[in-house]
Amino acid sequence: MKFKPVENIARLNKIEPYYFYFFLLINLIPVLSFKFFPTVDGPAHLYNSNLIVELLKNSDSLLNDFFVFNGNINPNWSGHFLLSLFLFIFPGFIAEKIVLLIYLTGLPLSIRYLFKTLSIDNKYLIYLIFPFTYSFLFYFGFYNFNIALVLFIFGICLWLKYVNNLNLLKIIVLTIISSLICLSHLFVFAMFLMIIFMINIQDLIIAKGKNEFSLKHFFKRILLQFIPLLFGGFLMAKYLLFSQPDNSPAVYLPLKDIINSLIDVMPAKGINYGKVAIFTNWILYILTAVILYLLCVKIYRIRSENKFIFTNKLWLWITLATLVLVFIFPDSKGAAIGFMTSRLVLFFFIFLIIWLSSQKTALWLKIIVFLLVNYINYALVLHNFRSVSKGCELAEEIHDVANKIEPYSTVFPVVNSDVFIYGHISNYLGSDKPIIVLENYEASLEHFPLKWNYQKTPQLFTDSLSNTVNCKEFEYLKNKKELIDYVLILTPEHQKLNETCVAGIDSLLIPDYELIYTASDKVIKLFKKKIPITSIKLPK
Repeated sequence: MKFKPVENIARLNKIEPYYFYFFLLINLIPVLSFKFFPTVDGPAHLYNSNLIVELLKNSDSLLNDFFVFNGNINPNWSGHFLLSLFLFIFPGFIAEKIVLLIYLTGLPLSIRYLFKTLSIDNKYLIYLIFPFTYSFLFYFGFYNFNIALVLFIFGICLWLKYVNNLNLLKIIVLTIISSLICLSHLFVFAMFLMIIFMINIQDLIIAKGKNEFSLKHFFKRILLQFIPLLFGGFLMAKYLLFSQPDNSPAVYLPLKDIINSLIDVMPAKGINYGKVAIFTNWILYILTAVILYLLCVKIYRIRSENKFIFTNKLWLWITLATLVLVFIFPDSKGAAIGFMTSRLVLFFFIFLIIWLSSQKTALWLKIIVFLLVNYINYALVLHNFRSVSKGCELAEEIHDVANKIEPYSTVFPVVNSDVFIYGHISNYLGSDKPIIVLENYEASLEHFPLKWNYQKTPQLFTDSLSNTVNCKEFEYLKNKKELIDYVLILTPEHQKLNETCVAGIDSLLIPDYELIYTASDKVIKLFKKKIPITSIKLPK
C-alpha cells in the first residue's frame, strides 16, 4: 500500500474536530467532579448574587437593613447578573457550575471560531488554549473578567465578519456584544477598542497600497463603527470621569518579576504553582521552538527565493503591542485595578498562539507539537483535579453548616489559613440562604451591585474586616459580640496564620457563645450566641 500524505492529512483534518470536542469535555472533569468548585472571589460572587435574588423576590426582606443596591451601573457586573438569573431557577452549586462552564467551554470555542473566521487551518496549536482555561486568574474567581474574555474573542470574530458590510441588524448585534464586554470588564473593553483600532489601521494601509483609499468612504466606515461602541464608550467615560477618585499610587512590578511571569507563563498556572511549573514552562518551550522554526524558514526563503514568509501581520503587530503594554502598564492602582500584568500576559499568549497558528509549518513539527501539547493538557487536567479536591470538599461542608444557622442571622467567619484559595470560602454559607456574612468584601467596594447599608447598621462596620486571622479581627469580635449571632472558625490547613490570636478564641467566646457544631477533624467549628439577638439596634 502506497503512503498518500495528502489523503492522510485530509483524513486527520476530518477527525480533528471530534477530538477537540472530546478533550473539551475531558477538560471539564475538575469542575464536574465536585458539588462546589471554590475560587478566591467566586464564593463572594455567588453569595452576593443570592442576596440580590432575595432582595428582588422579597421587598420586605430583613436584608434591606444590611444591604442596598448600588445606584451606579459599573462595568463589573455580568457575573452577578448571570449568577442571579440562574439562582432564580437552580440551587447555588448549579448556578456556580454553569458560570464556570460558560468560561471553560466558551474560551476554547471562541478561539476555534476565530480560527475559522481568520481561515486558519493549522489546528495543532489551538490545543495550547486549554492550559489557560484553568488559569491563575480563573482560580482567583475573576468571573467578570473571564466572561468578558469569551465575549471579547466572539466580538472580534463578529467585527471581522461584519465590518466591511455593515447594516442595521449587524450594527445591533455588534452593539449588544460590545456593550456586554464593557458591562463585564472595563479593561477587556479597552483591549477590544485597541484591536478595532488596529484592524482599521491595517485596512487603511491596504486600501492605500491598492490605491483604493477614499476619504469619504473612510469616514463613513468609521462613523458606522462608532455606533456599536457608543454605549460601551459612554459607560467607560462615565466610570473614568465620575467614579470616586482613587489617590492610591500606581504599583509597577519589578522588571525581573515581569520577565519571570512571561518565562513561567504565569496565566496558565492555577494553584500549587511549584508542581505545575514544569508544564507551563513547556508551553514556553513549544512556542519558542515554533518561533525559531519560522525564523529559520524566513531566513532561508529570503536567501533562496527572496520571499517574506510571515503572514497575517495584523496579529503579529497586535501581539507585539500587547507585549509592550505588559512592560509599561502598572500592575495595580487602588482597589479597582489589580493583576493587570497577569491579564496582559494572558492576552499576549492568546494573541501569540493565534498568530503562530496562522503561519505555515512543516507536518513533522505539527505532529511533535500536537503530541507534546496534549501530554501537557492531560497532565494539567489531572493536576487541577487533585489540587482542588480538598477545597471542594470543604466548600460543600461549609455550605451544609448553613443548615444550622437561622435565616437573617449575622455570622462572623474566621479562616485560620494562609492558603489563598480559601480567602472568601466562608461566603458559601449564604449561597442558598439569606445570611449576613460579615466578611463580605464586595459590599465595601464601589464597583459591585450591593453595598452595606451604612445608615441603618453603622455599628456593624469597621475600616477593615477580612476573614483571615489577625488580632485586629479578633478585636472586632470582642467589641461587637452583642451584634454577632454566630462565629464560624475554619482551620482547613496545617499551616496557620496567627497562633497567638487563635489561642484566645475559647476564652473570648465561651462566656457568650456555645459550640453547636464541630467537624470530625475539627476543621470547622460553629459557635452560637447563648442569648439570641432579636433585632439590630438601629439608629432612631
